[in-house]
Amino acid sequence: MTIDSLAGREQRLVVAAITDDDRILGDDDPEKLLRLPISRQTALDAAPNASAALASDLEQRRNAIARQVNERNLSYFQQEVEKLDAWADDLKVGLEQEIKELDRQIKEVRRTATVAVTLEEKLHWQKQQRELEQRRGRMRRELFDRQNEIEGKRNELIAELETHLQQQAETCKLFAIAWELS
Repeated sequence: MTIDSLAGREQRLVVAAITDDDRILGDDDPEKLLRLPISRQTALDAAPNASAALASDLEQRRNAIARQVNERNLSYFQQEVEKLDAWADDLKVGLEQEIKELDRQIKEVRRTATVAVTLEEKLHWQKQQRELEQRRGRMRRELFDRQNEIEGKRNELIAELETHLQQQAETCKLFAIAWELS
């Protein structure tokens, strides 16, 4: 079975076995049969006909693999979203603190400008206030730009997950074996 996941393309060997009286072998038993030593090998004229029970067991095993891949995709998605959220929070808190500090500096410069006694001093403090306000404006725009960037990354992650939710799984029958235990 070949299946696409967020990790890439995966190939898995799906093995199922059934007895002559249509009893399905348990979870690991088919793989164990493949490890048995053989004493004699004879080519079959035709592949054994797969019973409905065997076909159903194979389908259940393929579905179990698809569920495992989906669970891994979900885990990966959750980790990536948590990273994005943590990054967004850190970025937002840092920029907001810088903006608050600039607000504090602007208030201080305004207070200083109001008590300035000469025109030159008032002009100096007004220029200082203007520069700080421009810097604050740039930081606010940067905050919004960063939030948009994070939202874009989140959208990319969601789109990537959506494409993998439509899992493309291909199966190819490699071989059929009939055992005769003696």
